[in-house]
Amino acid sequence: MSATTTALAAAVRDACARAVIDAYEDAGMQGLCAEGRFEAAVGAIERVDLAAIVAAAGAAAGVPAGASAGASAGASAGKPPAEGAAPAAAPLEGAAGTPAPLLRRATREDLPAIVALLRDEPPGARQGQAGSALASGHLAAFEAIERDPDCELLVACRGARLIGTMQLDYTPGLSRQGAWRATIGTLRLAPGERSQGTARAMIEWAIARARSRGCRIVQLGSDRSRVQAHRFYERLGFVASRLGMQLELAGPD
Repeated sequence: MSATTTALAAAVRDACARAVIDAYEDAGMQGLCAEGRFEAAVGAIERVDLAAIVAAAGAAAGVPAGASAGASAGASAGKPPAEGAAPAAAPLEGAAGTPAPLLRRATREDLPAIVALLRDEPPGARQGQAGSALASGHLAAFEAIERDPDCELLVACRGARLIGTMQLDYTPGLSRQGAWRATIGTLRLAPGERSQGTARAMIEWAIARARSRGCRIVQLGSDRSRVQAHRFYERLGFVASRLGMQLELAGPD
């Protein structure tokens, strides 16, 4: 078996495994039973675009790129600049057979879609955030994030549609000999983006971005009830080494 054939077989295997794991875990997060999760995993395999994998493997082997230009984007996906601001748009590696999403800095025009994503899940609903109108605090918070060089509000887009969001905060500290740490917060996806590998690609990008900023720790928080999400984070290398606690303060009257 040639080296090219071996690499192609490995690429197909990895793509199928990634699709199965993501689909199975995402189905569990949505409350599906074991049978439903199994069906979601099988369906994910059927959606793997083998032609795109073959084209990407050919590009990696030095075959001139033609129709495979977009397919090979995963080779450099998730690689932010070595320093400075987040890139204007970075390609993410999504599920095979779907256009690769782009990650970019959020703009003021994105606010309604971002807030809608934050309200789409139970934690937001429990905080009394029902409805679709922007609160005055949303714009003030966005402006504060824009001014802060250690905060980055990001959105993932597929074409003109905003499909996900997350915030990265960079914090200096005296522990670990003055190590900086990056915190991944408010990661949300549009319902149709689950089982597409988008969340994995966003987190992997965030880790690479934190590394480029000189951070030695990447941390995130997750609601205790999201057991399947915790397993997903563990597969990406995160360890539940600390107990997080929070105290909600009453707002102004």
